Amino acid sequence: MNLNNMNQEQTKNIAIIIIVIILIAGGVYYGKNRANKEVLVDEDVEQEVISEENTTPAPLTKEEEAQNQANQANSEELKAQEAVKKAKWNTAMTNARTAFGKGEYDASIAYYNEALSYYKTDTGYSGLFVVYSVQNNIDKAKIAIDSAIKLNPLVTEYWNSKLTFLDEKTAVSFADLKRIYEEGLIKVDVRTKINLVTSFARIAENNKENTEAIALWGYAKTVYPANASVYQQEIDRLKASL
Repeated sequence: MNLNNMNQEQTKNIAIIIIVIILIAGGVYYGKNRANKEVLVDEDVEQEVISEENTTPAPLTKEEEAQNQANQANSEELKAQEAVKKAKWNTAMTNARTAFGKGEYDASIAYYNEALSYYKTDTGYSGLFVVYSVQNNIDKAKIAIDSAIKLNPLVTEYWNSKLTFLDEKTAVSFADLKRIYEEGLIKVDVRTKINLVTSFARIAENNKENTEAIALWGYAKTVYPANASVYQQEIDRLKASL
């Protein structure tokens, strides 16, 4: 074998060896990289499992479970007590109205006070106001209607009742009545505001304040235009009497 052939054969062997080394090195790198990816995947899966475990509520202890049962029992007891209380209130209110209808005013007052011992309601105080008014108990009637208004100032009828009562049964000046009217005008339900306006227009006329009454009927036309023609008749009638 000549030198040139030996060199070619050696060169070929060296090339083969280099290729083998490259393949081995590549295989080792791929194996390590794959192993690392598998480890990362395993860690992610483990993290997901841990996260799911963390979102699962821990079982209640015996003490916590007992407390929950006690709270539920207490809630049911409170509901039952409230139902009994409401039933007693309804009965007392019914008895109060029945007694008033029979002219048994003292009994009616006692029933209204019983109802108010269960719930402080505007209807309870309004009922008392009616009874005290019939009895001409001025001071207690004023306290009762003021209590009703304080609890529910939206009710126009309460303001009308107070104004009519003060106008008819006390010596309150028209100027004081007008201040009460103006306060009520701001607070009452806008849907029934017209009733306060027309009621006070009549009170103004009763107090010989015809100019004021005409102005009130004119205002009524803007508050409730649907009845403008009726209110205009009142204006014309009052103007004719001036």
